[in-house]
Formats: sequence, structure tokens, C-alpha cells
Amino acid sequence: MIKLVNVSKEHQRNQLLNNINLEIERGKVYGFKGRNGSGKTMLLRAILGLIKVDGQVIINDKALKFGAKYPLKVGVFIEKPSIITEFTALKNLKLVAALKGITDINVMTKYLVELGLDYKDKRKVRKYSLGMKQKVGIAQTLMGEPELIVLDEPTNALDRKSIEKLVQILERLKQQGCTILIASHQFEDIESVVDEVVHIEAGALE
Repeated sequence: MIKLVNVSKEHQRNQLLNNINLEIERGKVYGFKGRNGSGKTMLLRAILGLIKVDGQVIINDKALKFGAKYPLKVGVFIEKPSIITEFTALKNLKLVAALKGITDINVMTKYLVELGLDYKDKRKVRKYSLGMKQKVGIAQTLMGEPELIVLDEPTNALDRKSIEKLVQILERLKQQGCTILIASHQFEDIESVVDEVVHIEAGALE
């Protein structure tokens, strides 16, 4: 499905990614494990074509060109929720639904409800706790069950019950054939759903 061949990234003489070779198979969950600053997020950005790299990112046997349309249906959560805090949770979901061509309210709100939030809540998201904002971002990402799901530190600010629910959801999506990439420095939160562990340190795979 996805293959990285000698992928490197340098910025101001700092080696952010160093000769990464990796194969990602369809329908598996990959856990990217490493300390803060180890290169996990940078590697996810490379896989998504969000940064220009040396080497090749190959998706379904075709090289990904920087700036080109991504060839897979993808849900992305990197670093923090992509939400507009002056909007309600539902309005934020509707914005993403429009981009994905989704019109069914039940599809839009499915994962928000599963994560314990009320989509009819009229409050603006700025009044939500960090954990609630995190759930809105995750619900946007999972909406429509994209074939590739990328989650960067998804358990930040979530309580134990919410983490367990998220892991259950990811397990179900895996069974449905979704490919899931999860980066976390709190790896114990998500390791039960992970099929393959990718260790990264100082921009290199270990």
C-alpha cells in the first residue's frame, strides 16, 4: 500500500529524517513509538506528502509527488485538533463532511457520539475542555471510515474511559480494513490495537 524508500529530510543542517525505509500494509495498525522530538510527526508528514523529502514515498506502486492530490481517502489528526473554536462541534463536523461529500447527519456525528459528546450541544467549542476538543478532532478524522487514518498523539487530554473507547473504535476500523498510523509517546495507551511497532529515534528507525 505505502512504501518509503530512502526517505530523508534536512532543515538548516539538522537531519530530521534519516534514510527511512518502511512498508505499510493495508488493514494493519502501525504504532510509531519514540520520545518527543524523535521524528514521529515529521515521518507522518512525509507519508502524507505534506513535506518535501529526499527519497520516495510510493503509494499503490506510484511515487507520490509533493503538492499532488493524495491518492487515498485519508483522515488526518496531526498535533492538535483542526477545529474552529467559535463554531459548535456540529458545525465543525459539517465543514469536514462537506469536504468528504458526506450529507448524512448520522455519519457526520457517529464518532462524536461514540466518544461521549452530544452533537446537539449549542456551546461554541472554545468553551470545551481540552479533552472535549480532542474528541471533536478525532471525530472529524474518523468520519466516513477513510482507508488511511493518521493519528498523532490522539490520547492527549483524554481520560482513561475515553482512551479505552477510542481503542475499541480503532480495533473495529481495523477489522473493517482501514489502515491506521498512530504516533504516541504514551505508547501503553494504544499498544493493544497495534499490529506493528515502528521505533524512531533522532529521525531514524531503530
